[in-house]
Amino acid sequence: MARPKKDPDELRTETLAFRLTPAERVRIEQAAAQAGLGPSAYARMQALKGRVVVPEHRTLHPDLFDELRRIGVNLNQLTRLAHIREEPPPDLPRLCTALDRFLAQELSGYGAQGRS
Repeated sequence: MARPKKDPDELRTETLAFRLTPAERVRIEQAAAQAGLGPSAYARMQALKGRVVVPEHRTLHPDLFDELRRIGVNLNQLTRLAHIREEPPPDLPRLCTALDRFLAQELSGYGAQGRS
């Protein structure tokens, strides 16, 4: 299922560029990573709100969240391939079971201790 299209007013079509020293860029990238955001989203929030609001519901470390996102992208690609071929890849059920076990093990109790 495709992502719903945004209203024209919500589309980000404009660019605002500004120059940074290498050290300033590193500071922004590090702060963005700590907030679990990309540098553009971080800078946009800082510029528009004067602060960065990190969603409270995100309890996963940004690196773990990014890895899970990548896994999701790969699963989506396998799903598309399965629809094109009209049959799932032969190892898909085994891989999904292994992934499920791994995630259950890695994420058990993460919500209680994962905030940092």
